Amino acid sequence: MFKFHVIGNPINHSSSPMLFKYIFKQLDIDGSYTKKCIKLDSNLKSEIDFFQKKSATGINITMPFKSKLISYADILDNDSIQTGNVNCFHFKNKKIYGYNNDVYGFSKMLNHNTINLAGSNNIIIGSGSSASSIILSLLKQNVNNIFILSRNRKSTNQIMNNFKNNKIKKLPNDKKIENCNLINCTPITLLKNQNFDIINKIPKMEFTNIIDINYKIENNILNFSCENKINGKAMFIFQALKSLDIWFESNISNKLDYKQLDKLIC
Repeated sequence: MFKFHVIGNPINHSSSPMLFKYIFKQLDIDGSYTKKCIKLDSNLKSEIDFFQKKSATGINITMPFKSKLISYADILDNDSIQTGNVNCFHFKNKKIYGYNNDVYGFSKMLNHNTINLAGSNNIIIGSGSSASSIILSLLKQNVNNIFILSRNRKSTNQIMNNFKNNKIKKLPNDKKIENCNLINCTPITLLKNQNFDIINKIPKMEFTNIIDINYKIENNILNFSCENKINGKAMFIFQALKSLDIWFESNISNKLDYKQLDKLIC
């Protein structure tokens, strides 16, 4: 049996086990996929060693461990190196291969929704691992500017120093921004009945696209005027399919019907 897991904290909201259980059934794969909540003060090396000793083929990694676990990979793909975070491990030949599939997943989501961001301006809410991945994807799409809106100055400066690209800037005060998209890379839409001061710092304007990378939305906090609004369901599915191809070292995901996967994730 092939063994897979997803780890994070919190992890209860994850639909990954349900998605992969369906995928394994469709592809007639003898596999299991479970989720595990990792304590924030856990010995991460021990956690990774545990999965390897249990003969796991791979794991997916979600917040807040994407940047914390990158140092445990023996070999990294280019997107992981550029962003400084991983969301997929492949255990093979006693080595750990680390991948960032979020960059790919975000790009595929845009294509799936026929959204072209080339030449656009973009406000990114957040400055964590997910924001770093989205920023790399935006740079690959040749956007005009990327404005970071975050309460964490340290992580904002880290991103700017990491990429060293003059397209990446801190969000200016009271500046009108044309052809602008709003992209949420934080958990603020996953929480019910919460107030977030950062919302008050978003310019009052009409956005071209509002993109929330979360796929389980619990509030309407991003209730700004826009031409188009999408959530991260497609991104979630596409990054999962990329993990599947990595683990089985083939394009096995081509055998799946995306529409059926889309219906599965509510």
